[in-house]
Amino acid sequence: MVKEVKWTKYLWLSLLSFGAFMLELLSIFAIEVIILHVDIQNYTMQQRSIHCIIMVFMWAFFIGVLLLFSRKHYHFPEKGSKRDKISSKSWIVTLACFIGCKIMTFIDWHTLKIVGEAQGKTVFQFCAQYYIFEVLLVTLNTGKKRLKLC
Repeated sequence: MVKEVKWTKYLWLSLLSFGAFMLELLSIFAIEVIILHVDIQNYTMQQRSIHCIIMVFMWAFFIGVLLLFSRKHYHFPEKGSKRDKISSKSWIVTLACFIGCKIMTFIDWHTLKIVGEAQGKTVFQFCAQYYIFEVLLVTLNTGKKRLKLC
């Protein structure tokens, strides 16, 4: 049992969960090419639905494995630990990062990402892929113990 987990362990778990977004590229360029035999640019509505289902299963599996790994090796979440109140400085840094992210995605997408993602998708595709499992991956990053580097 690890008595105190170093901040680098939190960093690696966060990077791994962030890296899970790259599973979509694996799905598009390897798995779906084998299954669907078509380029993503030429997907029909049914093939887009299959893409969403594949991504949901891949991300759900990854989330489960990451949670089991962190529980077994680092005993996350720590039972009975009191949560520290989030400082004003942490809220300001978080808000600044959020605003910066929104500005960058607006420049890249020429719209808000949520609007761009919703275009051309059914409600099922949008909810299943982008606002259930992507949010779970992001929540894994933010839900980890906050680093006290300062």
